[in-house]
Amino acid sequence: MIFHTFEEVMWFLVFYLIVLLVMAIFLKLALGFFSKARNTNFGNVFLTAFLITVTFALVFLFLGGLVAWLVAFIIAWLLICVSHNVGFLSAIVITVIAFLLYVLVVILLSALLHVTINIWLF
Repeated sequence: MIFHTFEEVMWFLVFYLIVLLVMAIFLKLALGFFSKARNTNFGNVFLTAFLITVTFALVFLFLGGLVAWLVAFIIAWLLICVSHNVGFLSAIVITVIAFLLYVLVVILLSALLHVTINIWLF
């Protein structure tokens, strides 16, 4: 991706910040389901979300395909394990819960705003 103007860089950063905030909100909600999770204040969860996005960017910069997805998710789950003192399987469940909460909110907002969602799975 090449940015030609300063404005393009700023729009990318604004979009990245919005995505990062949404990711941190749903990660915090998912962490709330686990009573033994530590460091669940928004600052720590935001830092975890930031590290996960940087990890995904670096992994996909050097790897591709299914291997990149597998490596990126394993590193993300390890980051969640270490940052919030949960087990590896709990980190996987937290990721699944966060994704399902995101999908649920998107479906509810689309129904509330009368927006049609075309989902192409295959």
